[in-house]
This record gives sequence, C-alpha cells and structure tokens, in this order.
Amino acid sequence: MGRKKKPPEAEGQPLWLITFSDLMTLMLTFFVLLVSMSVVDERRKLVVLGSIIGTFGFGSKGYDVLSDGPSGKTVQIGPMELQDDLEPIKPLLWEFAEEDLRFESNRFVQILSVGADVLFTPDSTNISIKGARILDTVLPVLRRVKHPVLVAGHTSILRDELGEDYRVEDRDLTPDISWKLSLDRSLAVYSYLISNGMNPDMLKLEAFGKFRPRHPNSTPEGRRMNRRVDLVLDTRSAAVSKEIKEYQPPRKENDKFKYDDFVFPIGDAEKPPKRQ
Repeated sequence: MGRKKKPPEAEGQPLWLITFSDLMTLMLTFFVLLVSMSVVDERRKLVVLGSIIGTFGFGSKGYDVLSDGPSGKTVQIGPMELQDDLEPIKPLLWEFAEEDLRFESNRFVQILSVGADVLFTPDSTNISIKGARILDTVLPVLRRVKHPVLVAGHTSILRDELGEDYRVEDRDLTPDISWKLSLDRSLAVYSYLISNGMNPDMLKLEAFGKFRPRHPNSTPEGRRMNRRVDLVLDTRSAAVSKEIKEYQPPRKENDKFKYDDFVFPIGDAEKPPKRQ
C-alpha cells in the first residue's frame, strides 16, 4: 500500500497566525477602550512630577496630596523654623526598619506608632535601651512642631497583656485594668520626653486601654500591634477650635425651635417650653 501524499503547504502566512492576530487586535481595542473611559487623576501626575523635580534639585516646589502645602522645598541655610510636620521622622527610622514602628499620615493627621515590646523592657513600663534610642531619634523633630503632640497609650486584650496572671474576674473590674496599663505606658513616654527637653506645653496625654484596637485581636500579630504608644500630630484641632470661637450665629430675640408640639425659645433659658 503506498504512502499518502502530504497536502501541499499553503503559500504565505499560516492560518493560525490570522486567528492570533485577530485576537491581539481585539485585546488591544479592549484596553484602549478602558483607557479612554478612565479618569486620569491630575494630582497624582503632579505628585510624581514634583517628586522627580525635588529629587534632582530642579525648582523650589513639589506637590503632596497628604499635606496642606508644597513639601519639596529648597531650604536656605539659616535659623531653624517651627514646622507642622512629622514627615522628617520617616527617613530617620530606617535605622529601626526591622522594629515594630509604623508611620501613617493624611492631610491633617500624622501618627507614629511604636510597639510596646520595643519601647519597654519585658513585663514593665520602663523605657528600654532600644526605646530610648527611638525616642531620642524623633525628639528633635517633635521639638519643632507648632501644634501639641498627643502621647496615646494603647493595650491589647487583658488575656494577652496579663498572660499567666490573667483571671476571668479581671474582665469585669471597673475601671478596666487596661486603662491603667495604657496610662502607665503613655506616662512613661511623656516623662522621658519631658526629661529630655521637650516643652510640656507641646504634649498632651491620653490612655485608651483596649478600646481603640487598630488591628484584629484574633491573631497574635494583631494583638502585638495593638500594644503600642502613638505619637499623634493633629493639625485640625487648632484650626477648627479657632473657627468655632470666631463663628457667632445670628440670633433674634423671638427665635423659637419647635419639636413634637413643644416650643423652645432660643436664647432665653428662664422660660420653660410651651405646649401648643
């Protein structure tokens, strides 16, 4: 039986290449359509442009969506000025890159979180050697801010904090034990900063106990990150309080507020509400 002859090969491009080309053309059209329908964020373009310009030293301004004003500036040699920014802390923390440090910010609030395991010696609220190095590193920046910095102490859940000393009845105590522990943590940091030259008028102190967890307490990692002290710079508070003080809503002597058939006279507390 003789062998079958192979069909002659078609001249030109193989057939599969036509299908492949059509598919690529359709995909290209699809992505072009997506790009044409998208909205380009002009501010992000300015952020990139400002970053490049500031890095190479061209020009005097940059753009940062998380700040109120230009962040990339050419600073002339001269006396150090007060600033409203904790951003200079970020490059200083590269030395502690492996430690439990987190820096978060938006346009108005900046938070440096330092883990309690790094900040304090084991099972105490005494500042550790490594914690002292961290605070000494950020202290020069804290001295230059215009608004008070909040020292906020936080804890994890009681079972995690107390370990073998935890008792079931501890969770029903009033006030909660975590309040005191978080207060001791914030007081330790507050005292260290004051003793090393920080102006007491530029610090505020708060303790939140276990009631402000930033991470889930269901995992060991989350509980570790909730044991922390936050250094918080909130630039909104002064501006908002100033606006509230300056704002005086117009009042009339006969202004009244009606609710559920009751009439409340505004600006005259001596008169009881009248029922209509």
